[in-house]
Amino acid sequence: MTKKISIIISASAVVALAFLAVILYQGGYITELKQTIKSKDEKLVLVSQELDETKQLYESVQQELQLYKDSVSFLQMENQQLRSKIDELKGTISKLNKTIQKHDDKVASLTQQINRLKESGDKYEAQIKEFERQRDEQLRKMEEIDRERIAMQEQQRKQEESEKRNELKMNDLGKKIERKEMDLPDPSPITAPAPNINQSPGEAETSEAPKVSTELQSAIVLRQQERLRNIVENTSVNFKGISLRNRDGGNELKKIKSDDWRYTFIDFDLSNADEEAIMDEQFVLQLYDLDNKLVVPYNEKNQAFPNSEMGAMGYKFKYEGKPVSVRYINTQPKEGSNYELRLVYPKNGVVITLVNGTKRIVEDGKVAVN
Repeated sequence: MTKKISIIISASAVVALAFLAVILYQGGYITELKQTIKSKDEKLVLVSQELDETKQLYESVQQELQLYKDSVSFLQMENQQLRSKIDELKGTISKLNKTIQKHDDKVASLTQQINRLKESGDKYEAQIKEFERQRDEQLRKMEEIDRERIAMQEQQRKQEESEKRNELKMNDLGKKIERKEMDLPDPSPITAPAPNINQSPGEAETSEAPKVSTELQSAIVLRQQERLRNIVENTSVNFKGISLRNRDGGNELKKIKSDDWRYTFIDFDLSNADEEAIMDEQFVLQLYDLDNKLVVPYNEKNQAFPNSEMGAMGYKFKYEGKPVSVRYINTQPKEGSNYELRLVYPKNGVVITLVNGTKRIVEDGKVAVN
């Protein structure tokens, strides 16, 4: 009997020890698993921080890239306008050359007739004087046309220089874009692997997140460029009323002198087939001195602050879908004889004149407002 009891006690002890071993084993496994989950959580926090930093860097580089690409688009459109102007000037110069040649041929013909009559004696004196008068008139016209041709050639030279400068700028921007695109960080989301509690810590597998396609980014950039091109090329300025005056309630000027033109009153509206494209966009109306190549400030130039941009680039406004009235005041002497109104569109530090946004208002000192 005592022997049986001893056997039962021994068996119970073995079972208890086995049960205790199982508990200890499971407890160790759970502790190890908890440690793994904690480690994963810590890694997740670090990865989240890294993701935020990468996104910020990516967005910063993308913004700089977009600025470069927008600048290239503006320069391309400006060069397109320059080439059109150069072609127009070349055509005009060619016509002037032909006209000068006709006058030169006429001068040569008159000179031959004059020399022939002079050899025939004094009886042709009156006719000689008439031919000389005609020749002098031809020479005078040739001089006028030649001055016009020289002015056109100078304009062509300046336009071609501007085009070359823009090409250099675009080449430089192209190199910057290439370097920036190489520095562009991977925008793919970074995720930490989640532990699988059904596996042992050593068997847990990491998941690899799929990369985000850049097609969407390219589509966005293309859309922005198309929108800019639409605003610049397809927005028309409808000038409805323009008057130049010496004082607020004075009569409209017909000619301008250095210090008698102080007020310019302009009423206009904008139109675009895509009305939403220009709604709430910022524009600038400029009074531009064509002779001195400068903007007449909307506010008086302050000698104490010569570098101030306050009104220096013109009258700034946000288009709200209704006509705009501007009271452009500048009492400083006007040094030029040719002026025009320009509507420009500023974007990312670059300013470009709307293709259909100019209006000549003074030509050779005379007011040219219809």
